[in-house]
Amino acid sequence: MRTSPDPRRAAGIRRSGSNHPASRRGLLALVLTTVAWLLARTAGAQAAEVDSRVTLFHEPAKGSSMTVYTPSTDLTVRPWDFLAVTGGWEADIVSGASERVKTGPLSRAGPDAITGASVNDVRHIGRGSVTVRRDATQLRAGGSVSVENDYKSNAVHASARTDLFQHSSQLEIAYARNWDTVCDLAHAPNTDATLRQPLDNSTGCFQPNSATRSEAPIRTDALQLTWSQAWTPVLTTQVVYTGQLQAGLLSDPYRAVSLSPSGQYAQEHHPENRARQAIALRGAYYVRPLKGAVRAGVRGYRDTWHIMSGTFELEGEKYIFPWLRLRVTGRYYRQTAALFWSDDYTGGEPQYGPRGQYWSGDREVSPFSSYLAGARAVGTWAAGERRIVGIFEGLQAGLGFDVLFYGYSDFTLGGRKPSDTTAYIGSLSFTALF
Repeated sequence: MRTSPDPRRAAGIRRSGSNHPASRRGLLALVLTTVAWLLARTAGAQAAEVDSRVTLFHEPAKGSSMTVYTPSTDLTVRPWDFLAVTGGWEADIVSGASERVKTGPLSRAGPDAITGASVNDVRHIGRGSVTVRRDATQLRAGGSVSVENDYKSNAVHASARTDLFQHSSQLEIAYARNWDTVCDLAHAPNTDATLRQPLDNSTGCFQPNSATRSEAPIRTDALQLTWSQAWTPVLTTQVVYTGQLQAGLLSDPYRAVSLSPSGQYAQEHHPENRARQAIALRGAYYVRPLKGAVRAGVRGYRDTWHIMSGTFELEGEKYIFPWLRLRVTGRYYRQTAALFWSDDYTGGEPQYGPRGQYWSGDREVSPFSSYLAGARAVGTWAAGERRIVGIFEGLQAGLGFDVLFYGYSDFTLGGRKPSDTTAYIGSLSFTALF
């Protein structure tokens, strides 16, 4: 039920400052693999599947580079044909630097006022779900818990899916609820927003009776409706509607914005409520002479901050060998600015200056566009009468690489265009069926 097209958010990145080192990781992946092996050995009728993935996101830039390493492992067991139980772990390991103060071209403080904040953080996510299938109906429910130095999240989700008209149509409804808590600086009561200072690091966050840190809630409700239709044996379409309501501290507590020509700055200040909705249309066509598929999609988005966006995707996939298929992807994204966006809040209207009572240094609420090009190779091996290496019923491995380019038409840092406008995304996946 993703609503944000930005891959930095998809990777769990918040361009903020934190000072805790990366903790131990990978132990849970070993435990899950061991449990799957034991289950497969002790229950002959039981199927177990382990899915491990690693994603590397790198955004090179002088003074503000960002790297995110995301390992994940999920274990699914099926004690009966109608029941599947899944448990998993994921981590976001973030390192790099980001600009702490956003200045505009009219600020006398200039680019020297842009201070780099060190970003070193680890987010751990534990998740699980239960899926029940009966004939043409599927019910799923689950949840997750996420913990990092300055952010906590608890989420639940549920979905129901049914097939109609001899499985040619499929309808699905899904709902998710998040209870998040973000760390913030402990401001004095009734402090004016123009006087609030940004958080400098995560030291003391979530400590009882802390005099320097406070906690702010974020609540999110999301609804998704999906209609999938097989029109012919080679043509399928899908329509997806997504709606989301958010309430709480929706700005970055680490980021500040220059509000006067002399360089006075205050913590970023966003509205505390946001309603978002999007509708996507996708289609896939199998080209028999080429033994490959072509997929295309378009997505429109709008929210109550007056951001509107459009996404266009095109994808081709073809079997190179019976066990190997190659997929290439292209995507274009473009959005307008939020109602309160300005590149410089130190000047006067109408070109620059405050847009009402809010101000932002977030480039993701400015007008921008992005281009993505990528490829992925997937190999699949199925066991015959004898298991692969005596253990596996099936194996699948994938390798992918994407390049992402950003274009910002109205975002500068002290009057200079940002340099971190290219990102590289690599992925490696491995799935084993026991």
